[in-house]
Amino acid sequence: MEKAKKLLEFIRNFVEVYIPVLSFVIMFVVFVIQIAARYVFNNPLPWAYEITVTCYLWTVVLSACYAERSRSHVTFTLVYDALGIKAKAVCAFLGNLIIAVAFAVSIVPSIKFVSFMKMQETSVFHIGLNIVYAPYILFLIFILIYTLSDMYNQFMVFTGLGGQAAIDKMLNNTKNETQEAIENSVNQEEA
Repeated sequence: MEKAKKLLEFIRNFVEVYIPVLSFVIMFVVFVIQIAARYVFNNPLPWAYEITVTCYLWTVVLSACYAERSRSHVTFTLVYDALGIKAKAVCAFLGNLIIAVAFAVSIVPSIKFVSFMKMQETSVFHIGLNIVYAPYILFLIFILIYTLSDMYNQFMVFTGLGGQAAIDKMLNNTKNETQEAIENSVNQEEA
């Protein structure tokens, strides 16, 4: 069981961290090479644009999965913060329900579209566009898993089935950066 858990964690990090970092580095290096080729040597490289656009897509889409895991997306919580814990759980659950339904409904059509795009190729390297768009399928699956996990915890909070542990988990997951900074400051003063 422990090996399976470590394998899943490695796969998650590989998809959400390592691939985006690698694609960003490739994108940046090719971008610099293209600038030098175009403006220093006056000889633009036709393949550079294709690589930078593909790497940008992979970086953004897969990094969004990590942002969801680490709860780094921008949120507007003025009204949400004024609610009690059970009302917060209900509101978050309903919002996540909308996301989960939308993502679940779009998985099959997205897979069909990405599969269909193998018929088209990039202009320079002749790589199927299904490979270029493949990270979107991973994005849908990962975000759906994270959303369903959050919904389970929110359900446990507003029904009271999860007890204090579920409430503490939800409160910990919904802390904003200011609250975390204050807690860190207080913890450092106490130490």
